Amino acid sequence: MTDPTTPKPPEEPTEPSANPLTASPVASPVGEVLPGEPLPPAKGQRSSWRAWAVGGVALVIALCGGGAVIGAVTGDNKEPAASDSPVSASPNTLVPTTAVPSTAAPTASPSTAEPAAAAPTTTPPAPKPKVIKGRGDDVVRIPELTDLAVVKFVCRCSSNTMLRSDGPEGLLVNEIGAYTGKRWINLEDGALTTQFEVEAAGSWTLTIGSIDQMATKATSGKASGKGDDVVVLGGDATAVKITHSRGSSNFVVHAYSLDSGEGGLLVNEIGGYSGVQPLTAPALMQVTADGNWTIAPA
Repeated sequence: MTDPTTPKPPEEPTEPSANPLTASPVASPVGEVLPGEPLPPAKGQRSSWRAWAVGGVALVIALCGGGAVIGAVTGDNKEPAASDSPVSASPNTLVPTTAVPSTAAPTASPSTAEPAAAAPTTTPPAPKPKVIKGRGDDVVRIPELTDLAVVKFVCRCSSNTMLRSDGPEGLLVNEIGAYTGKRWINLEDGALTTQFEVEAAGSWTLTIGSIDQMATKATSGKASGKGDDVVVLGGDATAVKITHSRGSSNFVVHAYSLDSGEGGLLVNEIGGYSGVQPLTAPALMQVTADGNWTIAPA
């Protein structure tokens, strides 16, 4: 029988049993997960479809700019775990790589040589005047000629001398004896010359060329000569004085303004002549004469 007055010895404290619902979680080393413990979601982790979308963008950026850019795109802000031993990267974790400094030799400084000068463009020269030589009567065939041109005919002849084209000008020369002179052909639109007919008692030379090549240039606005000629008259005259002396045959002058194209027959006389005619320079002129002639601004 126990004595009620005798105090009971104190009971040894017992350690309470751990309640899984109320027990404090056991601290685990930082960065490690205990067996059976659920994996907490990483800070800033996205749902699976966003991860795939971001992963696809990150892959494109990685192909273009490197792995360092991918970390910035994915937005992973989880703090790195402090541990004595290195933590192995999970399969879905991208580990940035450290760029190795390039050891390539420095590139040479840009050349300071002056750039080569571009070769000047050259236009092909115009065909040279066509020269045909003959003796006596003949028919001279040429390629179809539609452009305005000048014909120079020289004949050391002793009797009737004629030069005729199959174009609209028709008879170009009709003289007796030796002849030297120039005539234009294909002045009219649509004119076509394909051949010349020569009648001569002697040797002759026929030259065909462009206005620039064959016409007589009078840039000052004054011109003079003897016999038949084609003249490009310069200047800015609006009227010209024309004279013809020491001639007994037809004296004929045609002229056309190079600016307006207007013009036509200015003079058609026999023998000597002196007079003023309206003409706007610069102009293209054809003179038919057997004497000396002059043209000057009036």
